[in-house]
Amino acid sequence: MASMVGATRGAAWQVCSRVFRWPARRGAREHDICTLQTERHFDNELNFTHHFFPPGQRGKLTQDDICVTLVALLAHGCNLGPHKMSELTSGVTYKQLKRVGDWRFTQDSQRAALALLAQSISALDTAEYWGDGKTSASDGQRFALPRKVLQQTYSTKFSDFALEFYTFVVDNYAPLYSTPIECSDRDAAFVLDGLLYNESELDLEEHYTDTHGYTELNFAAFAMLGRRFCPRIKGLQRQRIYRLDRDREHGALEPMVGHANRTIDIKVIVDEWDRLGQLFASLEEGHATASVVLKRLAGYSGKNRIYRASRELGRIFKTEFILSYLSKPELRSRVRKGLLKVEQLHSLSRDVFYGRRGRIKPRELWEQMNSCSCLTLIVACIIYWQAREMSRAIRQGDPEGDGIDLSMLKHISPIEWSNVILYGTYKLNRSRIRRPHIEPPGSVQLTL
Repeated sequence: MASMVGATRGAAWQVCSRVFRWPARRGAREHDICTLQTERHFDNELNFTHHFFPPGQRGKLTQDDICVTLVALLAHGCNLGPHKMSELTSGVTYKQLKRVGDWRFTQDSQRAALALLAQSISALDTAEYWGDGKTSASDGQRFALPRKVLQQTYSTKFSDFALEFYTFVVDNYAPLYSTPIECSDRDAAFVLDGLLYNESELDLEEHYTDTHGYTELNFAAFAMLGRRFCPRIKGLQRQRIYRLDRDREHGALEPMVGHANRTIDIKVIVDEWDRLGQLFASLEEGHATASVVLKRLAGYSGKNRIYRASRELGRIFKTEFILSYLSKPELRSRVRKGLLKVEQLHSLSRDVFYGRRGRIKPRELWEQMNSCSCLTLIVACIIYWQAREMSRAIRQGDPEGDGIDLSMLKHISPIEWSNVILYGTYKLNRSRIRRPHIEPPGSVQLTL
């Protein structure tokens, strides 16, 4: 099995190397790119910085407005801060960066920009080799907090204080949503937030998490919202499965479901069905936040009938999932691949978030949300750049004539940053910011 995997990866990288030699043979110039250049290219094509301005100002933007916004994204996303970033960038002051971070980087504007980016990645030619945009995965990434702040919590596992950035990724590697949470909280309550409150138009049907994102309540919530929940549960052999009918023979499963406490209470589900429908419909409509409701619901005891009904409903779908997970290798493979894509994203995020040795300095929650959202935007810009370059190389080349099997691209990830320069002094070239209403059309270049 290991030799087969190694052979597949080798063939995939051979295809990748041959694909990227096409532009070189046609006289294209090969060069590295810095993080600000990826932002500039993406903004020139899709105008994602427009989301950070009021609608009345979007037709009157100057090149300085665009440049300051891009630099402010780097200041927060790379954890450098506006003061250090103003020293590294010529032509941009601390007051300009501070004003953008305080007034323009709102939660709505950042989510709208990320949604545009996610949809743009999904629309690329190469995205169809990685996934059809129907599944997603989520996981948390831990960052240290050196200061005492309100949102700081103590991690008994690592014996220090930290904060967690919880990120969602689509199967075609498009980052979808991110939010900061306390490291002492389980991820389970926040799993639905990214699926319900992202602003993209992707129709997600299946979601993967690890053990921290799993509860029986989540199985019920996903089922009521028309989605499938597929967690990778640690110690699956110790999980309980349940039966609907105590009088029915279950064959080989009888030792596992034969106990008196392994029977689903159907009556409480039927009695509370209307209230369950109202509860979960309110989450999708935005009348209540899913993470708040699920944390509150998980805090109830068995005496609460809504909690009992949700738990019993979740146990039905949990039993069905565990039996499918054990009997279907393709399901286990899908879950594993989905979570590996999140881990790849975390590796890139760790390198991009290099300022202050990767420790979070902001005290206020909205500042921490700025760091989390801007980091995800920068990572998404890098992924978009790499995926777009792959698409461009394929369009300019001749796969059939060169004997290249493009189906091997599904084994290649766009989450790669060896050609992305993360450090240095930033110089703004405003003449390369393209806008139909701006004359002349800046770019951002990096001088080491």
